[in-house]
Amino acid sequence: MFFMLTLMVIWWNIVFATDHNIQTDERPNIIIFLVDDLGWQDTSVAFHEIKTPYNKINNTPNMERLAASGVMFTKSYTASPVCTPSRTSIMTGQHPARNNITNWTLHNSVEQQETAPEHYPLRSPNWNVSGLQPNDITLPELLRESGYRTIHIGKAHFGALGTPGADPLKLGFDINIGGHAAGAPGSYYGEHNFSRNPGEESIWDVPDLEEYHGTQLNLTEVLTLEARKAISEAVEENRPFFLNMAHYAVHTPIMADSAYIDNYQGMDPTEAAYFSMIEGMDYSLGMILGELERLNIDDNTLIIFTSDDGALSAHTRGQTVLGTGLNTHNLPLISGKGSAYEGGSRVPLIISWGRSSEYQTSQQILQIVPGLRIDNPVFSTDLFPTIVELANAEIPGSHTHDGESLLQLINGQDNGNEQRSLFWHYPHKWGPAGPGIDPFTSIRSGDWKLIYFYDRQKWELYNINDDISETRNMIRRLPEKAEELSLKMANWMKEVDAQLPIKKETGKSVLFPVFIP
Repeated sequence: MFFMLTLMVIWWNIVFATDHNIQTDERPNIIIFLVDDLGWQDTSVAFHEIKTPYNKINNTPNMERLAASGVMFTKSYTASPVCTPSRTSIMTGQHPARNNITNWTLHNSVEQQETAPEHYPLRSPNWNVSGLQPNDITLPELLRESGYRTIHIGKAHFGALGTPGADPLKLGFDINIGGHAAGAPGSYYGEHNFSRNPGEESIWDVPDLEEYHGTQLNLTEVLTLEARKAISEAVEENRPFFLNMAHYAVHTPIMADSAYIDNYQGMDPTEAAYFSMIEGMDYSLGMILGELERLNIDDNTLIIFTSDDGALSAHTRGQTVLGTGLNTHNLPLISGKGSAYEGGSRVPLIISWGRSSEYQTSQQILQIVPGLRIDNPVFSTDLFPTIVELANAEIPGSHTHDGESLLQLINGQDNGNEQRSLFWHYPHKWGPAGPGIDPFTSIRSGDWKLIYFYDRQKWELYNINDDISETRNMIRRLPEKAEELSLKMANWMKEVDAQLPIKKETGKSVLFPVFIP
């Protein structure tokens, strides 16, 4: 009798776990929903104090739903205004200046990857053009070692062509669909085989999606279908999963999503296509949320929604809804991707979790306060220690990282670090022209932001709280504040061994920035 009862209990547990998708490992599933080049205002969710014209034109109901259930960070920044450095900052928790991955990767040589125009007086230093490689400590590797199934879907752009780091499988991921060295798709259309020139091989062709070639499906939807499959398989294996859902959208080429383009009739055609891509991205988020609900794991899955840098504005874009042209697509933020100004690195960040009960991490109890808005400045490097702590994984003592866990803020508690200093270091000339698109180092400390431009040897000082558009340079009025921030910036640069741009004429480094009142 006892034997039969035991068999019945085992059978019941198997059936119950299968039908209801119960995961015996109580650690949460974790999803980073990373959108490429999505600006701070490129959604209908307002991260500013008021809704902006761009918030009003966009239609992102699933983001609104996520924001209502989660925590919004109104002053979230990426560690770099361009792709690869910001993405590797999430994967390693390290500032780009520390690991020297300071520009976007593709070809594995500094000369081939030079982004400055021929006439420009400065050149890139000897930066880590290979990008992330298997010997680096990465977030997916730490999670995999602690028992997580690690999944990468979409854009990788971690390592250069011809190096192991071009393949996410060599960086700690168990599954890779669509990720390789290139940072943009050849096409968003299945009828183009997601290729720049169908029938001709190109480094821009999105890999692993052959079954969708020749279809009418959009790349954003295809990647979402693959993500849902991977989530379902992880649940069947009864393992917690980490999903890096890294969309190619809304990176160029700007190509209309046919499912949504009719919603933007009468607009500049390029901008209409751009907004349709954003709406397609939001639909993808809704598909992911729906899959979590279908599998009954929505209350045990943490979702982090963010972007890798500010919205593109220096080229390729059209006439804005404000009736303005290039470099104005992020107003009231100045400039966009590639820039030292707020438009280059200020991004949306929402962290949401359906769990209604408290969860004990290795260091504290976590319970998200739905609808909470957090005004503390935070950085993309912060996601690394936040996720590691949430997963009860461990960071090796030998690994130096620059992030701070966000769990205390998520709990609605003051972490006592509102005056925290954030740093940026981009010793490159990103190709296009535009405000702030020059080699720079900068610091934000409290409400103040100090920028040094290497090409002009010029300092600029702004109070971001009072002047979010960075129009009033206070450098002459407040030299004491500038000097204070410049000393902090100099000490940090020395700590991380920040590499300086090279003078094209002499082949030597520019002078170290020193502020003289």
